[in-house]
Amino acid sequence: MLIKLKRSSPAAAPAPEERVKLRHVNATEKSKGETPVTLHHRKPNKKELEEFRQLLLVRAKQLQGDVDGLEAEAFSDETQKVSSNHLADSSFEQYEQEFTLSMIENETEELKEISRALEKIATGTFGECEACGIDISLERLRVMPYTRICIHCRSKYEEEGGGEVYGVHPERRV
Repeated sequence: MLIKLKRSSPAAAPAPEERVKLRHVNATEKSKGETPVTLHHRKPNKKELEEFRQLLLVRAKQLQGDVDGLEAEAFSDETQKVSSNHLADSSFEQYEQEFTLSMIENETEELKEISRALEKIATGTFGECEACGIDISLERLRVMPYTRICIHCRSKYEEEGGGEVYGVHPERRV
């Protein structure tokens, strides 16, 4: 079975269409690694979808609280003041603010992925790999319910050294 996919890159011009061969996936298979587990490839049922939706909503609420707190800390009047004339103190404060801003960026990105996953639940496409089209294993979805690609495409992504995979930019954390 072949499927047409377009590579998309926000910074570059659209790439020509590619044909990607879909791999055959059994309903269950063993994962690779030190402690292989049985992966169940099927769409989540209604009960599981509701569980995933609740997990995503709880995580989104937690992240939003974290982001709000970090933003308040990073942009507070106390942070803007230089507490000391010592260069080391100033450098540490700058590092601390950059670290906080980096955390805000990471958590905001995760919030976007959660929002995308919630949209997919609503449209009925949740649990489908955006790179190859197979069902993402339920085990992977339980660990990271906002994932966009299956473990096999993620492995290929890592083997190739990162970048875009079949037009899908995978999530940052696995």
